[in-house]
Amino acid sequence: MMAPFDLAGAAERLKAAFGEIISEAPRGGASLSLWQSEEIILSLHGGEAAPGESWKHETPCLIWSASKGVAAAVTLHSLQERGIPLSTRVSDLWPEFASRGKDAITLAELLSHRAGLASINRKGIPITDHPTVVEALASQPPNWTPDGRHGYGARTFGFLVDEIVRRVTGERLADRWNRIFREPLSLDLWFGLPSDKLESAATVIAPTTLPESSLFSKAFGDPTSLTRRALSEPGGALTPSVMNLASMRMESFPSLGAISTAEALAQFYALLAGEGGGLFKPETLATMRTHLAKGHDLVLMDNTSFSAGFMTNKFRIYGPGSLSFGHPGAGGSLAFADPDIGIGFAFIPSAMHPGALPAPRTQKLVRALYGF
Repeated sequence: MMAPFDLAGAAERLKAAFGEIISEAPRGGASLSLWQSEEIILSLHGGEAAPGESWKHETPCLIWSASKGVAAAVTLHSLQERGIPLSTRVSDLWPEFASRGKDAITLAELLSHRAGLASINRKGIPITDHPTVVEALASQPPNWTPDGRHGYGARTFGFLVDEIVRRVTGERLADRWNRIFREPLSLDLWFGLPSDKLESAATVIAPTTLPESSLFSKAFGDPTSLTRRALSEPGGALTPSVMNLASMRMESFPSLGAISTAEALAQFYALLAGEGGGLFKPETLATMRTHLAKGHDLVLMDNTSFSAGFMTNKFRIYGPGSLSFGHPGAGGSLAFADPDIGIGFAFIPSAMHPGALPAPRTQKLVRALYGF
């Protein structure tokens, strides 16, 4: 029998580890939150949100690809509401999608990065032009023949799920998030920051070091590689200085543009770790934690595992929980649910580390949480 999880001990360990991270960081700041069920267990913040400005309890920050987990939840809720199973062909909802050999691709394949649409072939489309991006994705062939292999859709994923939500409900993903989740639950997480919140958001800071040499870094250095194309289009280079612009903060980018407090993100994942807060059926929650893709990722060039839109824990990025699921974000954001103990965890830094997957800073926090 598994020993009861020591929440008090976890909180003390996290306080110590977070304090070390803040004290060691030369720039920027961060926030961390831990929830269980509907109860906040821990809320931490420290450092600077902007030069000369302290990070406050209510400071939101860009979470990069940690946005994808939230976007996936909105998508699954939309499908649940209409009684649409993941075995449904995407083209049944989006007829234009059937072209160029994509007619048999299912929602399960699309959500788990197995549809072969990690990269958009057409270059030069602004990331703000949703209609043109989804038209281009619908009209192109897959990047590889869908055969069970997976490749992370760093940018395309958000456009694909947003279009699914629009086709199923008639709403933009951002609007549905606001109506069903953000407003009723009072969550400070936005796909498109309101103008009156612009000045409160933390300034994101670019990494100061290069990533260690790896298959991923080598592939990213090749402009023709699937890795580079997946992380560069649409929109070109989305540097922190670009994403800090007010115009970009106000846009909805479901793949990489959500702006949130750690409390809001952890609270939402605690809901997913439990019984769904009356919003999700048990079978929908089960799809969030069930592996649909695992092994070598054709884009990230590492082992990853995915359920229907969430990165799962086959390779233990969230600690020991066999059912844990969530999503990391470039630069160090990390959010996940652990259904085994009913917790939601979120860490959001402003100063980025290099790379797309969790690095020593976030790994330190996960070890502190679980005490190993």
